[in-house]
Amino acid sequence: MTREQWEAIKNRDKNYDGLFFYGLKTTKHICRPSCPSKLCNPKNVIIFSSVNEGISKGYKPCLKCRPEASDWQGNKAELVDNALLYIQEHYREKFILSELAGRLFVNESYLLRTFKERTGHTMLEFHNITRCKIAAELLMHNELPISYISDSVGYVSASHFTRRFRKIYGCSPSEYRKNYINSLLQT
Repeated sequence: MTREQWEAIKNRDKNYDGLFFYGLKTTKHICRPSCPSKLCNPKNVIIFSSVNEGISKGYKPCLKCRPEASDWQGNKAELVDNALLYIQEHYREKFILSELAGRLFVNESYLLRTFKERTGHTMLEFHNITRCKIAAELLMHNELPISYISDSVGYVSASHFTRRFRKIYGCSPSEYRKNYINSLLQT
């Protein structure tokens, strides 16, 4: 191991990810230089040029830094991606933070903080944005009543749906539909 490699490991420098990997003789794990795990003793480190080299020597990929997944962006990114996917798949249902945190095996406050940090939105805001985006697509079909659209995207009352929609799009669902129809007539 060179001094530069040790400095990269010690500083958890993402710039070195993919250039080399290190294995821990004590745990038999192979990690990226940016691994968030506890700093190891340099005498227990062995350097590999690839993950496969480490695996061939009996090392297992670390679960914290996922060195075998070249496009992996980190625990927080994966957590937020999973939360986004869950919300998009369950947008019709009432949002229950404790249920989502349980499914993702994390603390509720950590999930909220991480989601806001990475997306700029609270999870409830994103839930409403997802619902209203789908509703906006449905509003382009003039034959569907607004109350039906409200119900189909998971809102219990049309008035609550209208308030959320107005907050996101700056107009009511009926105004949105009217503006869309007028834009079609003008083209």
